[in-house]
Amino acid sequence: MISVIVSILAVIAAVSVAYMLTIMDSIVNQQLYQFGLIFDPNWAYPYWTFLRISLILLGLIAVATSLNVTYLFWKRMRKPKISRIVEEEAKSEIARPVEGVPSLFQCTSCKRSITHPLRMFDFHSQRPQMVNICPFCNATVVPVSYAYTEEGPTQTEEDEEEIKRRINESFSS
Repeated sequence: MISVIVSILAVIAAVSVAYMLTIMDSIVNQQLYQFGLIFDPNWAYPYWTFLRISLILLGLIAVATSLNVTYLFWKRMRKPKISRIVEEEAKSEIARPVEGVPSLFQCTSCKRSITHPLRMFDFHSQRPQMVNICPFCNATVVPVSYAYTEEGPTQTEEDEEEIKRRINESFSS
């Protein structure tokens, strides 16, 4: 917001200086002749050149800052407005996963929650299987609802086969 205010003040300053230069030009071209100013190309041509260059540069400044203000307002209007409450809820959902949701993965190696792990084929067994890989540490991950507890694995081999079947089904669909 400060950059918008500074840009608006720059436009106002550029327009004010341009207006003052045109007033100064009218003083030179109208009133000073009444006090005895004699026209001479030696002073007139440089004066006109510097006056026109100054007005052009001030115009460029005014156009550039106007475009900047327009861009900042356009960028602000396009930006989705997300309240802090929504952001905190999204963070808390990742920190506290819902049971039975196979789309959230917890890496047992780096302890990060992942919504989209890398999916690869594991060719180490006789039948290749689809496995989920943590993009941060390259460890194999399973969905949070199927993950082992801190004490160690508490599931039987049948449970593990069911987990692998569900994971493969989720990837095939």
